[in-house]
Amino acid sequence: MKQVLDSLAPQLLPADTCYLFQDGGWNPISRIQKASESVILECTDTFSRLIPDGRAFVSSVNLGIAANYRRAEEFVFEALKAQEALFLEDDLVLSPHYLEVTSDLLEIAAAQPCIGYVSAYGDLWASLQEQVSKEGLLQLMHENWGSALTRASWLKQRPVREMYWLLIKSQDYRHRDHDKIRELFRELGYDIHHSSQDASRWIACADKNLLRLTTRTCHARYIGEVGEHEAKQRYKEYRFSESVWYPKRPKLTMPTVAQLEAWCDEFKRQLISGYSHSYELRHNDVRARRRRNRYSVLGWCKRPPPAPLET
Repeated sequence: MKQVLDSLAPQLLPADTCYLFQDGGWNPISRIQKASESVILECTDTFSRLIPDGRAFVSSVNLGIAANYRRAEEFVFEALKAQEALFLEDDLVLSPHYLEVTSDLLEIAAAQPCIGYVSAYGDLWASLQEQVSKEGLLQLMHENWGSALTRASWLKQRPVREMYWLLIKSQDYRHRDHDKIRELFRELGYDIHHSSQDASRWIACADKNLLRLTTRTCHARYIGEVGEHEAKQRYKEYRFSESVWYPKRPKLTMPTVAQLEAWCDEFKRQLISGYSHSYELRHNDVRARRRRNRYSVLGWCKRPPPAPLET
């Protein structure tokens, strides 16, 4: 939490409003203590100290990720009637230009209603040289980390998001019925193995022909080594800690209609036939090539020595 807030606080402008939606520790459905009261108090105290003008909403019980996000979005888009918002979790450290780039992306989203989500995390694996060569360009998002959206996009997504909510609202999120969720997604025409609340966002976007876009330049570092959907080994394998931040605010290029349509087709095609994040596919491809190379070397090592020349 502190790393994220340390990176966020210097970027806030006087007109910005910041809210903390702190989940509780005790889950009354599963009767499991998810977090200690001391940890929760530490989080709220850190927020109050680093964002003194912010406002904290602390739940008396553990809601789970989906329900906590739901109350945050409803507060922002229904109670406040905000036209756009950025949602952060406690596992994404922001570069000094993250909010500026997010603001630029939201301007593009406002001009292109087919954009459902934007994020400035960018290419977490690109070298600085690669980023320089692609400055200003956009690409499809993978995870929903550090994403922002407009109220119009949120309203379009609600029908599918509500279907998802009906399946999980009476359960501990961690113990949700994965099979029923996947069945819902298949009924909507999308055959994916994911069942997370983020997956419901992907499906909701695809159902309404909405895109999720991020930059080619990197403006964040993922630090979620351990969490609801993360494990240390996976974090290490994907080299999340090695992200190189782009040193300035890029001048973004507005995508053409043809590019937006192509991205939309690609995104829907991925979900229809089963979905894996682009970085997972790249990682698996690299591992497969390494295995092939290793086997090739081993096979070469085991060749018998050549027969002696006849004299």
